[in-house]
Amino acid sequence: MNTAASLTPFRTPGEALARHAAERGDAEAMVFPQSATRMTYSDWHERASALARALLDMGFVPGDHIGILAESRIEWPVAQIAIALMGGVMVPLNTHYRRDDLKYALSHSGTRCLFLSTAFRNNKYMDMAASLLDELDSLDTLIIFDDATDQALSYTALIEQGRSSDTPLPEVSPDAVASLQYTSGTTGFPKGALLTHAGMLANAWGISGRLQVTKDDRWTSIIPLFHCAGCIMCVLGTLQRGSCYVGVPAFSPVEMFELMQDEKCTMLSGVPTSHIAMLDHPERQNYDLSNLRAGTCGGADTDPALLRDCAENFPLPGVVQVYGQTEASTLISLADCQSPDRFDTCGPPLPGVEVRITDPDSGAGLPAGEIGQIETKGPMVMRGYYGNEDATRETIGSDGWMKTGDLGYLTPEGNIVVAGGRLRDMIIRGGENIYPVEIENLLRAHPSVTDIAVFGVPDRYYGEIVGAAVSLSAPATAEELQSYCNGRIAKFKVPAALFTVDEFPLTASGKIRKTELQDMVKDGKLTEIS
Repeated sequence: MNTAASLTPFRTPGEALARHAAERGDAEAMVFPQSATRMTYSDWHERASALARALLDMGFVPGDHIGILAESRIEWPVAQIAIALMGGVMVPLNTHYRRDDLKYALSHSGTRCLFLSTAFRNNKYMDMAASLLDELDSLDTLIIFDDATDQALSYTALIEQGRSSDTPLPEVSPDAVASLQYTSGTTGFPKGALLTHAGMLANAWGISGRLQVTKDDRWTSIIPLFHCAGCIMCVLGTLQRGSCYVGVPAFSPVEMFELMQDEKCTMLSGVPTSHIAMLDHPERQNYDLSNLRAGTCGGADTDPALLRDCAENFPLPGVVQVYGQTEASTLISLADCQSPDRFDTCGPPLPGVEVRITDPDSGAGLPAGEIGQIETKGPMVMRGYYGNEDATRETIGSDGWMKTGDLGYLTPEGNIVVAGGRLRDMIIRGGENIYPVEIENLLRAHPSVTDIAVFGVPDRYYGEIVGAAVSLSAPATAEELQSYCNGRIAKFKVPAALFTVDEFPLTASGKIRKTELQDMVKDGKLTEIS
């Protein structure tokens, strides 16, 4: 039986960093070009170790919850590994949080110490956090990545203090909880998934193996570090392989082109919206992107045609479709970057991961080719939701199988196809089950459609009808878009209500908030296409 620890050569992130620092300390480990900051493996190891000792000297102990609230910057992974080295539990916090969101996450997680930036864009993190110090019983320490204030200790000064400390670092178990990772759900309060060191490392090792990552790769990503795909897949993936992570604080197509050209990036991870923005950008042809060889696209239902287009014309030849969840330590499956199935499927499950498809109502197993709920099992599955036993029991059965809430099917070869979107997004029109992704992939190929989201609209007769919000690059009437569907999909699947949007409401990880679009339709805030 596989355990997470048996699926990776490293017991902890600290062990991986120590080995690369000893064997190739002068190699570049991290680059954040927009802030002109670079770090070797020796630098990373030395600073993270010093910071870990400083935290222990301040009275923090293994098991303490320590948060990070900052844009993607070079100090972020240093703090991440420092927390791991001292045995703490990292709590990555969404950079889009406002005061009430932040208060909930800090209170719910019982975070004792918070690393943070002063501000990012128009979000003033320091002001928000300082205002919560007197309101939260658990939070007592702020550590700022920028200049120290009366209410926050200096990150830089703490590293200096830690350099002169002889406090021993604890022995950290691979099976210890390493991260309390909040889900970027589109409804309700976020839930905190408890992930282990071994599970996170095994996941990142399996992913980087399928992508054929070596020490010579330079991996960049538009995914923020607070997201599991940022701090687990990318950071722990590059760390274990001894390659270089090239970070950006925020996504801009032109800035990404410049970065990938100047840093000779070989890997790129993103989501469908970012890939579309770069693929369609008129300035892309002005940059040398020839070093790109592989990458990932996920976080939302991905159109295979988009991936083929990216592979041929970006160019990003080894791009793969991926499928995962925070609760599974990031990815559940992806194909090898040279597999012919990498566009049309999400590939086979990662090593050590099991997947089955079940009937959403009965829970009975379904054969290959039939759409049902994707369930997964294995050592990378979360320990549970922090402080929420009811939600844990609803999600993970007594047999260890975790319900993902996603719809899909298995091919005869065992590859996963995410074919229906989220279970809660399924539209039931007069008793007929309609899967939005099928309609989205079809209409996205229309020459006037840039992007689309399909969702249910309440209807007195049918219960629900098919609605679609579209971003248009050229004028199109509802009749034209509906006619494009006729003959390609069943008539009951053709959108009966079409709306235009200039900008989709997105989660921080690039998923379209369909519930928000539904509310906008209900409130008359979307313009219907005539």
